[in-house]
Amino acid sequence: MIKFLYIPLVAMLLALAACGDEHLVDKDPITLKQYVFVGPDGFSGDIANYYDPIETFYAEQGQTIKFFAGYSAGGSIYTDESLQQYYNGLLWKIDGSTYNLNYFRHTFLNPGEFEGSLETTDLFGDTLRTTFKIYVNTPNAISLESPINGYNQASPEDDQELKLRWKVTGIDPWEKTRCIIYMSYKRDSVWNKPLGITDCNESATLKGSLIQTYDSIAQQEISPYDSSFTLYWGAKLLVKSESGREYRDSTDIFHFSTRILEETSTLKIPFLYHRYRDNSILQTTAYLISKDGDTLQTLTNDLPVGTLSTKIKPQFGLKVVLEEKYRREYARESLVVDIPAYTVLTTDTVVFRDSTPPQVAPVSDQVLNSDSIAFYIYDDGSGINASRLQVIMDFDTLSFNYSVPTVKFFKNCFSKCKLSIVGEDNAHNALPNIYWTIEAAPGYRLISGPYSYEGF
Repeated sequence: MIKFLYIPLVAMLLALAACGDEHLVDKDPITLKQYVFVGPDGFSGDIANYYDPIETFYAEQGQTIKFFAGYSAGGSIYTDESLQQYYNGLLWKIDGSTYNLNYFRHTFLNPGEFEGSLETTDLFGDTLRTTFKIYVNTPNAISLESPINGYNQASPEDDQELKLRWKVTGIDPWEKTRCIIYMSYKRDSVWNKPLGITDCNESATLKGSLIQTYDSIAQQEISPYDSSFTLYWGAKLLVKSESGREYRDSTDIFHFSTRILEETSTLKIPFLYHRYRDNSILQTTAYLISKDGDTLQTLTNDLPVGTLSTKIKPQFGLKVVLEEKYRREYARESLVVDIPAYTVLTTDTVVFRDSTPPQVAPVSDQVLNSDSIAFYIYDDGSGINASRLQVIMDFDTLSFNYSVPTVKFFKNCFSKCKLSIVGEDNAHNALPNIYWTIEAAPGYRLISGPYSYEGF
């Protein structure tokens, strides 16, 4: 009986074991997959809903990027810690730095090509590894090299060849470039006059008559025997990245002039009055003095910004003394130039500067009680900035009327008051830090001063 009962029991146990094994085989094990996402520094939310996983990414130098680790276990991708029970740890390696967070920020300080990786250890001890490339853009720039700015020996003749050279920097292997050359006979219209498109790595050559080039741009005829002429030019850099981004940069505007074919040269002296805002008459006078001390010419101009120009024989050590005849607070300026033959020489711009503070004085030291108080404000330079004027009596700011050169206001003082006039000229030279006293007297007011605040 014991033997008879034992056999079915063993069979039944074996059958149960078989059923259990069959159940385990039918159920697929969970497969963990990982992904790398990137987004802007300030991004928040579920990035998998907005961006695709990356294999390559393009960034700007100094840009901060937010990285996210994404995981799926047979279904949706999660970038939070929802599937953390399926892995033991993660490690990022980027640009020499390591991180062990699901998401983090990284700033790319240097341009170039970088490799990054995300490694995750699953529950079985296996390592998932995802690599990606980061391309950090080098800032692009273009600058002109030659002819040097102000070059004045370009030949106007038919057989001339004038090289136009520029320098381009910051071009990465994943970027393509092109350069557009612009030229005009007027500085303010250069960028409206494209001359042509060229390879950024090559120089360009203006061949043939510059007179014809000038004529076609300016749409007017000139003769090289009459005078020199000037052309203004610049270049723009267009860069296209594999990322689809486009970058642009432009040069400063340079100019060059043709040499003249007669021996007598031309001297041009541009000038301006720094921060001049007044409407009074100006007269700029320039004295051209030879190396031996002889005054060769006197030039004049009555504009606040202009150019003094004259023909002159070639010579060395020519001294130019410039002064303003009427506005004496603008200091005299001078320069020494050498004048080559066959040349139009344009000097650096002469800048007249006003560094003298305005002065203030009362029109009268006794004022009837029924009259306004008036002060002269003397300025012989850039002019008074009326918007900065203030009239202060004790602690009150008063209303006033200013008509060059007088400021007027009405205020009675019943005992003794302290008066200040605060302001500056257009060149930012402040009025003196002084004050007056106004004292009441029978029927009038007595003005005394000025007094310095330093001893107050």
